[in-house]
Amino acid sequence: MGWYSHQRSHTGQDIFCFLGRHFYRVSEVLGKEMLKKPVGSLKCYVFFFQNIGDIIVTTPHSLLRLFKYQSLLFLRLCHLILDEVEVLLSEANEQVFAILDNFKKNIEVEGRESAPHQIVAAGVRWSRHLEHVIQEFMTEPYVVITAMEEAALCGSVQQVVHLCLESEKTSTLLQTLDFIPSQAQKTLIFTCSVAETETVCKVVESCSVFCLKMHKEMVFDLKSILEQWNKKLSSGSHIVLALTDDCTPLLAITDATCVIHFSFPASPKIFGERLYCMSDHFQSLTEQGSPAKPGDMKTRSVLLLTERSAGHAVGVLRYLERADAKIPSELYQFTAGVLEAKEEKKARRPLCPYLKAFGFCKHKRICPERHHVNPEIDMPRKLSDQAIPTFGYIKIIPFYIVNATHYFGRIVDKHVDLYATLNAEMKEYFEDASNKTTVEQVEKFGLYGLAEKTVFYRVQVLEMGQEEDQWALDKVLVKFIDEGRTGIVPRDQLLRLPESFRPLPPQAVEFIVCRVKPADGEIEWNPKVTRYIHHKIIGKLHDAKVILALGNTVWIDPMVHITKLLNLKTSVIDYNVRAEILSMGMGIDNSEHIEQLKKLYEGAKMPTVEKSLSQTLTPPSEGLRSTQQEDVDRGSEGRADSETDAENQKHETAPENTGDASINKTTEPLKSFHPQIKWFQKDDVVILRMRIRNVKDYKCKYFRDRVTFSAWVGEKFYLADLELQANIIKDDCKCAIKNDEPVITLAKERREPWRSLLRQRNPNVAFDFDHWEECEEESHFSKVVHTKNLSCKVAEVTSEDSDQTSEDDGSESE
Repeated sequence: MGWYSHQRSHTGQDIFCFLGRHFYRVSEVLGKEMLKKPVGSLKCYVFFFQNIGDIIVTTPHSLLRLFKYQSLLFLRLCHLILDEVEVLLSEANEQVFAILDNFKKNIEVEGRESAPHQIVAAGVRWSRHLEHVIQEFMTEPYVVITAMEEAALCGSVQQVVHLCLESEKTSTLLQTLDFIPSQAQKTLIFTCSVAETETVCKVVESCSVFCLKMHKEMVFDLKSILEQWNKKLSSGSHIVLALTDDCTPLLAITDATCVIHFSFPASPKIFGERLYCMSDHFQSLTEQGSPAKPGDMKTRSVLLLTERSAGHAVGVLRYLERADAKIPSELYQFTAGVLEAKEEKKARRPLCPYLKAFGFCKHKRICPERHHVNPEIDMPRKLSDQAIPTFGYIKIIPFYIVNATHYFGRIVDKHVDLYATLNAEMKEYFEDASNKTTVEQVEKFGLYGLAEKTVFYRVQVLEMGQEEDQWALDKVLVKFIDEGRTGIVPRDQLLRLPESFRPLPPQAVEFIVCRVKPADGEIEWNPKVTRYIHHKIIGKLHDAKVILALGNTVWIDPMVHITKLLNLKTSVIDYNVRAEILSMGMGIDNSEHIEQLKKLYEGAKMPTVEKSLSQTLTPPSEGLRSTQQEDVDRGSEGRADSETDAENQKHETAPENTGDASINKTTEPLKSFHPQIKWFQKDDVVILRMRIRNVKDYKCKYFRDRVTFSAWVGEKFYLADLELQANIIKDDCKCAIKNDEPVITLAKERREPWRSLLRQRNPNVAFDFDHWEECEEESHFSKVVHTKNLSCKVAEVTSEDSDQTSEDDGSESE
C-alpha cells in the first residue's frame, strides 16, 4: 500500500528524509550499504549517495529536534518518505503533521517553486488520518492499494456486523436484506458450500425476492447467470446472487452494492476479494465529504459473526474500529470474553517482557506472551532454603545487561553467601588437573562446569550444533545459571560437574529498574544508553529497594551505587541508575509503572511468602539509609504491624489515652504494638504514613516537640509516642485516613530541612523512599548523599544525626 506525490525530478543536491517508527531498526538495514554520519547527539543519521545526495534516517520526534538546531537544512529537503505511515500517524500524529506543515511551508518559499518535491507514504493498513495527509499535503496524489480489504476502507464501504447463533443465521440474513429498496440493489451472499448456497437461495426466494445461485456444480450456467446479473435494473428493483468463494474469479463482478458474508471468510485475502465485488462504487478521496449526487450508490458489507467464528472476533473488532463503524456493545463484551479465554490459554507462557519493563503492552491483543500473574508459576523462586525477597532492601551485582533497565545478576546475602562458598569449593576442586574431566556425551539441558580464565562456572546446555551444520557441530549454546548470560562454547570445554555442586539452585535473578521508559514513545532502549549503563554497573555491588518479586524477576526502585569512606565514617551515593538514564535525555518518567504492576499482583491474590532472604532485612545506607546498622537484623516492610515473636519480646503497656472508652477495652494492662511508620518532608511539613490498615478509633495528640498516635486494628492496639528532633506548630497539624492508612501531617515551626525525624532512633520508623526523588531538590537528605562533586556532597552517617531506617516487622513496645 502506498501514497505517492511527486513534482519534477531531483537535482542531485536534494535531501531525502526517511521517517521510521523505530529509528535503529531502519538505520541498521540501510546502514550496511551507506556511509553513516551521526548528526550531533540527536537520533539522526545522514547517509550519502554519490549520485543522489544526503538521506536522513530518523523518527518524527528526532527530526523536529533537528529542525530546531538546523532549520536551514530543511530548505534542501525535497523528498519525504514515511514508513509504516499508519503507525506513525497513530503514535506520533502531532509530530508528523508538524513536519508536513514545515515541508509545505518550505515549498511556498519564494524561489523554491521549481524545486522538486515528493512525499511517499508506505504502510500496510488504511488510516483515516491518511485522508487528511493526502488532501492537505499532496498535489496530484497517486494512490496504490494492493489489499482489497484496505481499499474498501479507503472507499468508504459501510461495515456492519451482526452477532447471532449459528442456528439463527438464516433469520438474521432476512433481517439484513432490503426488500423495498429506494434504488436498484445488487446483493451478493457468500457461502462456504454447495449445500449452504442452495439453502440460502431457497430462503431468499421464499420472501419473493429474485435470487440467483452459483457454485462449482453450476459452472455451465456461468454465461446465463452473468446475463441476468448485468441486466439494467429499474429503480426499486433488487437482485440477489448466492455464491461460493471459488466462483468469484469466474464471475468478475465489480458492480454489487451490498455483500453479505453468510459464511465467515476463510482469510483476509478472501474477505478482500468479496469486497472488491463492489469496487465500481468505491468513493474516491475527492468525493468523500462532498454532497451525495443523485444515483450515487452507498455500498455496504454485512458480516454475520457466530460462535463458530469467535476466534476472529478480535480481528473483526479492530477492522470495524478503523472503519469508524457502529459497533454493537455485544461485540465488545464478546471480544472481551474471547481475549480473556486467549489469555487463560497463555497461563504457562512467560510474562510479557514489555509488561515487566514498562507496566503496559501496546500490542496486548496480538502479543503471544502472558499479561496476568499466575500464582502457580509466579511465586518467588528459591535461591536456597529461602525465597527471593518480595520487599525490603537488598544488595545486588549485575553480571549481564540486557538493556538500560533490564539485567541479570545475583542477590548478595550478607549473612550466608552460599554462592561464594560454592564458588570457592569449585575453584579448589577444578584447580586439581585430575578433576578436569571433559564430557564425552553432552546432553541438552545437562548441567556442567566451565572454566573461563581462572574462574569456574556452572552452565546448562540450551542448544547443541546440528549435524548438518559442520561449522557449529562442536559448539553448544550454554546458559551461565548463576549469572544469567548465555554464550556459545566448544563442547570439549565442558567439564563434568560433581553432584556436590548441583543442589544449590541457579543464583541468577532478573532485575528490572522501575519508573523509567524510552523517550519518544519507543519500546526499545537506545543502544547508546544501554552501553553507558552496562559500563557503569556491570560487576559492581549496588543497593536496591525491592518493589515486587514474581518468579525469578525482581522489580527494584531505586538502585544506587554507594561508596563508603571508612576513615570519615561516611558514605556517599555515586549514582542512581534511574536518574542516570533520565539525565541522558533518552528516557522519561514512567510514574504508572509500579501501580500497574501492583494491580496485576493484587488481582492474582498471591499467597503470602513466609520466608525470604535475610538480605531483605539489611538496611540501606543514608542514601538507602544508615551504613552503620548493617549487622542488625531488620524486619520487612510488607507486614502491616510491627509484632515480633512474643517469646522474645513481651512488653505490655497501658494506653496513654485512658479517657477513651473504646480504647480501654480491658482493665488489665494492654499489650500494644508499635506501628511501622514511613516519613518524608516538604518545605513546610513533615508527613508520616502509619503502615496499618482497617483502623478504628484512632487518636492523635500534638505537642510542640512530640506527637502520640493510638489506634485499634481488630483486636490489636497500636501506640506510637514520637519525640521529634525539631518543633512543630500544634494547631496546624492534622491526621486523616488516606488509601486506608492513617497519614499525619506535621507543620514545621521553621521552614528548614529536618536531618532526621526523631531525637533517638526507632527501628519502626523509616524514611519513605517512594518520595525520595520528589523532594530531592530541596531536602538536606538528597544534598547530602548524591555526589557528582564529592567534596561538596558528603553524607555523614553517625548515630547522633540519623535515624535507623530498617524495614522492621517491628516489636511490641511500651
